Amino acid sequence: MQEFFATYPLLAWSVVSTMIALVVVVALWDQVKWWWLNTWMSFPLIGRINTLSKDLNRDVTNPSWFKAEKALCRDYKKFIRIQNELDFNDKIEYLTKAGDNGRKAIPMWIWILTVAMVFVEAMGFSYVLAGYTLPGASENLQQTGAYGIAFLISIILVALTHFAGHELYKSGKIAHARREWAEDGRKHKLTTGTVALAKPQSIDDDQPRYTQLCNRVGTHPSYKITILTAVFVVSVAVFATYVRGQVLEKSLHQEVVGASQVVGANNADGLDFSNDLVLPEADLAQNQAAVDKARADETSIDRHGGWATFIVLAFVFVFLQILGVIFGHRWGFAGQNSAAAFADIGYGRYNTYSDVREHYQEITDTAQSKLETLQQKLMDRNAQHGTDGMHTSKSFYDFLELSRQEESKDRESQRQHTQRQAEARQTKVVTNAQDFSVVVSLPDALRTLDSLQDKNAKKDFIHSLPVELQTEVLEAIKKAKLAEQEKVNRSKLDSELDDLL
Repeated sequence: MQEFFATYPLLAWSVVSTMIALVVVVALWDQVKWWWLNTWMSFPLIGRINTLSKDLNRDVTNPSWFKAEKALCRDYKKFIRIQNELDFNDKIEYLTKAGDNGRKAIPMWIWILTVAMVFVEAMGFSYVLAGYTLPGASENLQQTGAYGIAFLISIILVALTHFAGHELYKSGKIAHARREWAEDGRKHKLTTGTVALAKPQSIDDDQPRYTQLCNRVGTHPSYKITILTAVFVVSVAVFATYVRGQVLEKSLHQEVVGASQVVGANNADGLDFSNDLVLPEADLAQNQAAVDKARADETSIDRHGGWATFIVLAFVFVFLQILGVIFGHRWGFAGQNSAAAFADIGYGRYNTYSDVREHYQEITDTAQSKLETLQQKLMDRNAQHGTDGMHTSKSFYDFLELSRQEESKDRESQRQHTQRQAEARQTKVVTNAQDFSVVVSLPDALRTLDSLQDKNAKKDFIHSLPVELQTEVLEAIKKAKLAEQEKVNRSKLDSELDDLL
C-alpha cells in the first residue's frame, strides 16, 4: 500500500477520492436522485422536458392526457408514497408499543467508522500473524496470507459485536417487561400472540404495556451471541498478545545472538590493535561483566516496554469491540417488524403526519412547476406543428387522484379475485362432503375408506357419514384390527412352536 502511494500518488489519491465520493452518494442517495431528476428535467436542449415536449400523442387509456404529461408525472410520483394518515399512525403505534419509537437505524457514518476499525484491526493483526501464517513461504506471500486471515477475523468480530449489542438491547426490553409482569402479580398474560405490522395495532389496546411489547418483541431474553462474542474477543486478545510476545522474544534473541557474533568477529579480526595490549584477566572479566550487564539491561528494558505496549494494545482492542457492542445496542430495533415500520414512515424523517404532508407538498409543488413548463412547450409545439386544437389543463394533483383511483380499483379487483378463490375452495369442500354423504351402505363406506390414503381425509369421510353408519364403520374397523392382531399373534406362536418342536 505504501509502495503504491509512493509510486503512483495521483492514481492512488484519485481512487481514494472516488471511493469517498461513492460513500457520500450512497449515504445521500435519495437527495442525489432528487437533485438529478430536477437537474435533468430542466437541462437545456437534451433535458427531459425538451425531449417530452416533442411528443404530441394522446394517452390511449385517457385521451384527456398527453403521454408526455403522464411520463413526467410518473417520474415525480416515484418520490411520493401515497400514504394515508391512519396507516402512518398505525406504524407509529407499532414502534411505540414495541419500545422502538424514537430509535433509528445505524447511520452511515457509523458504518464508515466500523469499516475503518476493521481496516486498522486487519493491519494490526497482519503484522502479528505475518511470520506464522505460511511457514516457509516468501515474505510477500506470508504478508498477503496474513492480510486475508486478519481481515476475516475482523469481519467476524464486527458482525459478532453488532449482533451482541442488538441482542443485549432486545433482551433488555424483554427482561424489563417480565419484571413489570412480575411486579403486576402476573394478573394478565405475558403475551396474547404475535402482533404483526399487517394487523390492526389496536388489537391489544386493552392489554398492559408489557404484554403489548412482548407481542411484538418476544417473551424470552437470550444472551447466546453475547457470550460467544465475549469468549471470542477475549480469546483473540489473549492469543494476539501471546503471539506479539513471542515475536518480541524472537527479536530480542536475534539481537543478542547478533551482538555476540559481532563481538566474536571483532576479536578475530587481524586489524584489531587492541590485541597488542594485554590486560590482566581480572580486568578482562570485569569489562566483560559490564558489557553483559549493559546488554542484559537493554534487553530487559525492551522486553518490559514491549510487553507493556502489547497489554495496552490488548486493552485498546477489547475497547474497540466494546464500542462495536455499544453501536449495536444504541441503534437498531427490538420489534420483529420495527425496521419495516421505520422504513414506511420515511426512515425517521417524519415525526407526525403533518411532516409527511409538508414534505409531499414540496415535491408536488416542484412537480407542478415542471408540468406547467412542459404544458407550455406542448402548446407552443402544437400551435406550430399539431392539428389538435385541444388545450391541456391537467395538474399534478389530478394525476395523483387518478393514481389513487386506479390503485383502489386494482386492490378491489384483487380482493374480489381472492374472494372468488376462497368461495371456490369452500364449494369444493362442500361438494366433497356431499359426495361422502351419498354413501349409505357399510360395504360402500369401507371401500371408500380404503381408497383414501390420508388419515385426515379418512377422518373427514367418517365424520360426513350418518351417525348409525359411523357406528357400523367403527365396529368394522375394530373387528379388522382384532383379526389382524390375532393373525400376528398366531404367527408369533407358530414361530415359537417351530423353535420348540
